Amino acid sequence: MLSTVTAPLAAPARDAPLAGLRVAYLAFESFPNAKGSGTRIAAMSSALADAGAEPHLVTLPSRQLGERVHPSVVYRPQRVLHDNFLARALAFQRAAARALRAIRPDVVHFRGVFEGQAALSYARARAIPAIFEVNGLPSVELQYHHPAVGEAQELLLRLRESERRCLAAATRVITQSQTTLAFLRDRGLPPSTPAAVIHNAADPPPTPSPAPAPPGPPEVLYVGTVAPWQGVAELLMAARRCLRVRPLTLTIAGPARRRWRKQLERACKRLKIQRAVELTGALGRRAIAERVARATVCVAPLRRDVRNKHQGCNPIKLYEYMAAARPIIATDLPCTREIIEHDRTGLLLPSPRPKLLAEALLELLADPARQARLGAQARAEVLAHATWRTRQAQLVRVYQDLLA
Repeated sequence: MLSTVTAPLAAPARDAPLAGLRVAYLAFESFPNAKGSGTRIAAMSSALADAGAEPHLVTLPSRQLGERVHPSVVYRPQRVLHDNFLARALAFQRAAARALRAIRPDVVHFRGVFEGQAALSYARARAIPAIFEVNGLPSVELQYHHPAVGEAQELLLRLRESERRCLAAATRVITQSQTTLAFLRDRGLPPSTPAAVIHNAADPPPTPSPAPAPPGPPEVLYVGTVAPWQGVAELLMAARRCLRVRPLTLTIAGPARRRWRKQLERACKRLKIQRAVELTGALGRRAIAERVARATVCVAPLRRDVRNKHQGCNPIKLYEYMAAARPIIATDLPCTREIIEHDRTGLLLPSPRPKLLAEALLELLADPARQARLGAQARAEVLAHATWRTRQAQLVRVYQDLLA
């Protein structure tokens, strides 16, 4: 272990390429959680630990279901008692700065601009590398979670400037998709800054065949955060169109804010489909895997908005559907084309409009041979190129470049 912040990084051992490296991994979000971010944080921090590093994970605490912390990861949850988002962000920034002084890392690795300001200040003072792992930028994301932010132009300008500074000062940038990387270049990431795309992934279940389907109508499944930009409202309207033609059940499995869940419940009643729809709320990893395994068709009807089309995303649910050999229907976006090849590993629709989505669902539900073909090819793609072991090895190589 390096004892001083000014010492050069230790040369890696062959069997533990990151041995002797202390890493502070900062994320302004609750962990563990049942979202894709929880899965990725667990996978990335575990990769560092398995490679011999000493990762210190600094996040908000959480009581939600989610991934467990790797036994070799030092978990440092920071309790921040503020209801207001910005006040909470600034308090976490201060908590992160205190944690960094206690950890004395050799590398700082951060996921957002609020903790990033503390991370970069520490990195500059100690002359150590800073890795910015970008999932989404707050100037984009906050307008979806808090619509009033879109009207606060001064706040948006300040957020954009903070993002630009973090992108400009980072030693390395990691992001989830080529779409997001291009967006970051437009938002101020210097061409000279090394950047790596590490997509999300899934660990395929041991058996390629799906679980026996329960008796009754086929099941259409959506897994993930139940938020408007995910196209869940369009999915409900598509389900109503399908139910006019044939019986089916629609399962929506994932965490939802109270107001979003109530909106969906009201929509189900208005559309008169409440008996065919199940809103499960947040589920643990095993329960999600069981739901995916028995589903007939899995869906990701993302809206074609700024967040999804321009900033980009890399939905873990798509990899999990593919790993379980499930046929998929998703929206055709630059970021989804990085994961799915149309009519080989899934079906891509030009838009999530209810009519198009319903037509695709009815056609696929009526063709079991096509379901089996798409599912088998999707699983083979994950096994060959998109397991978490593959992504973890990519992260370790990014760190090895720092050691060089």
